[in-house]
Amino acid sequence: MDERYKIDESRRVYVYKNLHKDCYSVKQDGLVKLHASNICLYDAQFRVGKKGRERVLKEKRKNVHAGVTGYIDTNWNDDNYPDNTRSVIYNPYKYESFVDSSKETPVYWSSSVRLFHKILTNGKGVATIDAVPCMKSENRY
Repeated sequence: MDERYKIDESRRVYVYKNLHKDCYSVKQDGLVKLHASNICLYDAQFRVGKKGRERVLKEKRKNVHAGVTGYIDTNWNDDNYPDNTRSVIYNPYKYESFVDSSKETPVYWSSSVRLFHKILTNGKGVATIDAVPCMKSENRY
C-alpha cells in the first residue's frame, strides 16, 4: 500500500458525501484516502462552506461544500451504539448549517457521529448521520 494513502488515526479526517460513488469519502492531508459506506467519528465538527453553499443556491446544482471533521472512532459499533443519538441533516436550500432533523436547530459539534450510507431497493443510496447531542455552550467552533 502506498504510504500516502494510509490514514493517521491520531489526526482529524474530513468526511463528505461523494456525489458520484454513493458513499462517503474520507480526506486527510488533502487526499481522499478512503471510500466507506459507514464511518464513525468522535470530537466531530459539522462544517458548511459558505461560498460553496452560495454557488449551489445560484446554480441549482450540487457540489461538495459540507462535511464532518473529526477523529476516526473504531469503538462505535452496533453492540455499543449510543441510545441518545439524534438524526442530523443538511439541505443547502433550507439550512445554512447541519441541523437536528427533529427540532431543525443548528448542530455544529458532537462528541460522537456515525455516518452511514445504505442502498435502497431501487439502487439509490441514502446518506444518514446520527450524532450524540452536546451542550449548547459546546455547540460552536
